[in-house]
Amino acid sequence: MNRAFLLLPFIFLMAATAQARIYLYVDSEGRKGATDRRAAVPAGAKITSVVEGGGTDEPTPKSSSSKARTPTPANFPRIDDSTQKKRDNLRRNILEEELTSEQKNLDESKRQLTIGEKLLPGEKAESSSYQARIKQLKSAVERHERNMAAIQKELGTIK
Repeated sequence: MNRAFLLLPFIFLMAATAQARIYLYVDSEGRKGATDRRAAVPAGAKITSVVEGGGTDEPTPKSSSSKARTPTPANFPRIDDSTQKKRDNLRRNILEEELTSEQKNLDESKRQLTIGEKLLPGEKAESSSYQARIKQLKSAVERHERNMAAIQKELGTIK
């Protein structure tokens, strides 16, 4: 009886450190599933992630994805700094030209939108043709704004 009481804290300690492992998978038909047993993952299913621990919401990466990177081979072709700088400058110039061109396209799209917002004789603002025209013109303006943002982002990545 006394021995049982002595083992009780040890049993609770073991239970507290027990960790669950949940396998998230996608089967061959594209259905998602989860199981706590690796053997229960259906044949042909791909394990997408493994969740470790007691109730964490974030999946931990699979062990295969945590491999160390292999070093670059010694015979891998290298580019000298001056050549790379020339390439970067050329790329920057091209992107700046594209940005200038896109700015002109944006200005023209905004001008077309201003003109297009005016009602034609006999046209009502509620008509489907007017709404479609405005939608198309606004879409063009938004597209040019997105293009400019993407080019500016790309320019920010050049050294």
